[in-house]
Amino acid sequence: MNGGGRSLWKSRWLSVALVIVDAAGFALCWMGAYWLRVVVTPLLGPINEPDPYLTVLSLMVVVGLANCAAFGLYVHRRRLSSLNRPSILLRAGYHWLLYIVVVAFFFKELDLGRSVILFAGMLGLVYLFAARTALRAVKERALRRGRGTVRAAIVGSGHLAVDVKGFLQNHPETGFTLVGWVPCGSGSDDPGMRERIAREGIAVLGDWHDLPEIARREGLEDIFLAIGDLEPAEQLSLMSAADIPEVSVHVVSNIFDVIVERGRVEEVSTIPVTTLRDGRMPLHQELLKRVLDFSCAAVGIVVWLVFLHWWIAIGIKRDSPGPVLFAQDRVGKGGRVFRLYKYRTMRPEADPYAVAPMDEEDPRVTRFGRWLRRTSLDELPQLLNVLRGDMSMVGPRPEMPFVVEQYEPWQRRRLDVKPGLTGLWQVIGRKNLPLHLNIQYDFYYIKNRSFLLDVEILFRTIPAVLKGRGAF
Repeated sequence: MNGGGRSLWKSRWLSVALVIVDAAGFALCWMGAYWLRVVVTPLLGPINEPDPYLTVLSLMVVVGLANCAAFGLYVHRRRLSSLNRPSILLRAGYHWLLYIVVVAFFFKELDLGRSVILFAGMLGLVYLFAARTALRAVKERALRRGRGTVRAAIVGSGHLAVDVKGFLQNHPETGFTLVGWVPCGSGSDDPGMRERIAREGIAVLGDWHDLPEIARREGLEDIFLAIGDLEPAEQLSLMSAADIPEVSVHVVSNIFDVIVERGRVEEVSTIPVTTLRDGRMPLHQELLKRVLDFSCAAVGIVVWLVFLHWWIAIGIKRDSPGPVLFAQDRVGKGGRVFRLYKYRTMRPEADPYAVAPMDEEDPRVTRFGRWLRRTSLDELPQLLNVLRGDMSMVGPRPEMPFVVEQYEPWQRRRLDVKPGLTGLWQVIGRKNLPLHLNIQYDFYYIKNRSFLLDVEILFRTIPAVLKGRGAF
């Protein structure tokens, strides 16, 4: 029943192939750094012969491979989200450079050039990103075709179970094939819930007490427990039943769990408690974030105005009458209202403060505007807002005043940080996520924001925009 799905990504042969490719890659990075130094010799002065660099070549390759193994780059477990991948690769690249410096220190008699070491570190980081991005693309393509998928089931009821069902079915690139549903919890006997599950073509696999037998019969490799409505004792009983050899168990978080996921566990007397992070960034990270915002906005504006603006403006003008740019009041940090700029994508007579289009066929959107929205090029003028300090490169999306007026007190926490040009929910689900899940991702960002998280989200924005998934 299993089909050997998981074995595709845990295959030793895939790891062996990666080791061979990485060995060649690190060798090219090391000697390529020497070649790069030779090319720029007139600027930096003479460089010694290649013999010392060839002497330590094999050692540099071994160091690179050991570094990758230490960061789990040869482990092929499927993950629900790869948001942490840029962080891992950044750290792996940094340690590769650090280890090269250590090797150069112990082989001082070889007189290895400092510029070669620096170039090798940079090339190694570029190589790691390129190689792992290509690997991920190959994996996702195979998974979308149904090759190497993992058989999974949902245990639970209520909206969490429905959310997981939607996620697994809408994101085949995560590598899960949904086999069926095991009812459990207060909604499991609800005829309406069972009818809805049946309508969506999900098989009911049996009673949760028989989970070990169900897992064996169906060849399950992963189980998702959507059990937020159960009493603690019932949850523990269910987790015990789901403790099955060779089966991975994922406990689906509710909104509170997501907020505290990276909280700090402490003790008050003898009682374990979870202390929520306050969401504040250290001063040095705030400064780094502002430098990142200013740098990205400045470079982006130059590229935008030189290469894209006039071409986009002509397309807007040819498609419909009216202005090229569209300005609108939005609410920023602390409730301050500012003017947000976008390219106009809707017809001139459209109400500027109506609810944003949620459908690709919305009649308010022009033909050229539909393409701009799908590629997210309509957002480019907001680089001006980032440069002015109204917005950040990363943060919750800025809402219109009439929407903010309807916020519940807890929703106003979105105004604790600057709104962003991109954000967590934009790159994970974009507009095809329900509103309550968007807020969930916003809260996760606010409670766990850091400079490194911003960098990770910016890296994830590029493939999300290129795919155009969920952008209307």
